[in-house]
Amino acid sequence: MRPWKLALASTLVLVACHAPRPGASSDTAPPAAQSTTELVAGAQPRVATPVGEAQDAPQLAPTVDDDLERALAFALNDDRTIELLSVLCDEHAPRLTGSRKADAACEWARSQFESWGLDARLETWGMAAARFDRGPSHGRVLGAEPLELDFMTAAWTVGTEGVQRGPARLEPRDQAELDALGVDGLRGAWMVRVDERMDGAWRKRLEQLYEETRPRGLLRAGAKSGLLVMSGDFRAQARGTRPTVRVRFDQHEELVRRLRAGTAVELEFLIDNRFEDGPVPCANVVADIVGAEFPDEYVIVQGHLDTWDGAEGAQDNGTGVATTMEAARVLAQSGVQPRRTIRFVLYTGEEQGLFGSQGYVRDHADELPRTSIVLNHDGGGTFLAGLDATFAMLPDMEPLAERLRALDPRYGFELREVEGLRNSGDSDHAPFIAAGVPAFFWRQSERDYTFVHHTQNDTFINTPLDEVRHSSKVVLLSALHFANLDRLLDRTDMEPLPRRMLGVRLGEDATIQRVERDGRGAAAGLLVGDRVLQLDGAQVADRADLVERLQKGGAQKSCVVSRGETRLELVLDWSGDPDELRRAERAARRAQGAIQRGVELKPASAVGR
Repeated sequence: MRPWKLALASTLVLVACHAPRPGASSDTAPPAAQSTTELVAGAQPRVATPVGEAQDAPQLAPTVDDDLERALAFALNDDRTIELLSVLCDEHAPRLTGSRKADAACEWARSQFESWGLDARLETWGMAAARFDRGPSHGRVLGAEPLELDFMTAAWTVGTEGVQRGPARLEPRDQAELDALGVDGLRGAWMVRVDERMDGAWRKRLEQLYEETRPRGLLRAGAKSGLLVMSGDFRAQARGTRPTVRVRFDQHEELVRRLRAGTAVELEFLIDNRFEDGPVPCANVVADIVGAEFPDEYVIVQGHLDTWDGAEGAQDNGTGVATTMEAARVLAQSGVQPRRTIRFVLYTGEEQGLFGSQGYVRDHADELPRTSIVLNHDGGGTFLAGLDATFAMLPDMEPLAERLRALDPRYGFELREVEGLRNSGDSDHAPFIAAGVPAFFWRQSERDYTFVHHTQNDTFINTPLDEVRHSSKVVLLSALHFANLDRLLDRTDMEPLPRRMLGVRLGEDATIQRVERDGRGAAAGLLVGDRVLQLDGAQVADRADLVERLQKGGAQKSCVVSRGETRLELVLDWSGDPDELRRAERAARRAQGAIQRGVELKPASAVGR
């Protein structure tokens, strides 16, 4: 999904931020801090053979009689995770929602589930306004100094009509530059944009001129990092009249340098973007292993099958698809019979706004009260490092966490208590949380994720394959664990309480940048320029630390600030807030539960996805 960082500095009412995507709160590193390249270099060769029909189960040791151990033994002896990922990247990439390749990928996944013995089907969630597919594309600088260009166009936008050649021209930034170029200099040219912060009125004037003179297209710079970020308007109502090309930053700079030096530059592009008027049906893939005791209760394991269409979608979200499908295959072929139905769902429409998962929640509303848990893998290829859970959920989750920690000594697994399941809104777990269903986004590290997320680098070769193999075992064991519980996962106090609102804007170092007149900060005497040093006697490290600490403990908090050369102690007071009664009641339930379980009660994190 879209970048997940929430800019707290621009938020006036500062008590909270969404947890970063994916699992930015976890600093867990992979074993020996292996790089992506190192992990891939030692992996098995890439294969392009579709995963075949159900195979006979390998011979297992006769002492293996526990369901979890039996499934794990099968998975370790016959691991197909990377084969599944390879087929996705080789034969079914990219998988843009509403495209022919997405449709083919859905049918492939459905047929795979069915070949393993699952009840599998496609469920239509809605319609795309148009079908969009990419054909071949290339771009280059011609002449004595040729240059092959790395570029990208947005999905659902026009390409070229065949190969288009023309001179490159610097886009005029004002009337003087236009007069120097001449209006005729726009005709048939590839315009190279230099100023992205151009005056709005002047840009509108240029657009009018472009409609009259018909340049071949517009070239803009990609990100300075060299990444080409994919995007597009799913509604496809305005496709444009000429291609807009994002060129890799360093190559764009080279074009500008040559043009400013007075060098004639001729460009050639072939951009085969294909449209077919809709509406086009869009579907999710749904497959069930029916439970032996509770067939109408569900554990959902899921990922999203759709991708942006400038790469292979290996980590966004081929890895989540592969671990979901491998868990289904192992459970089906190992002969394990779960107590509850385990449902495997692969969505489309995630990248455009969670349309597939929203459609599922809408169409399966009657099943949601009987849905125990949703496990959503959409954080890339790094290993699944943990889950956030409420206090009431911990008794059912702690045995699983212990088992997962023992699964492979190179990897850890952290079960972190949070005060409620907050909805980050950025992946397919979100519609379930909004509907009151316990849904979880696995915590993973962010290592290398920016490099691949929605960029040209989201390919099989950039995927840490050993970690993906491990994650498939985590998904497998977790799905079976929750399916075999004696009860549905406890939803007590799952909904997070409204956060304590300070009513200020904070800098990164917890310095007050603005104070709202009627906020708690103003009532306590906070002023612009104050820096928060301590809260309830504990040192405040930064803005995020302060936001976290505000949510913990009692309604009155001592706050030490520096004001110039002076240190002042103020009192922040929420005791009149109606939510404080609910907060106290919840704290009492936690304390009573800790006594009953004989465990030490530790402060829960206020941050959770």
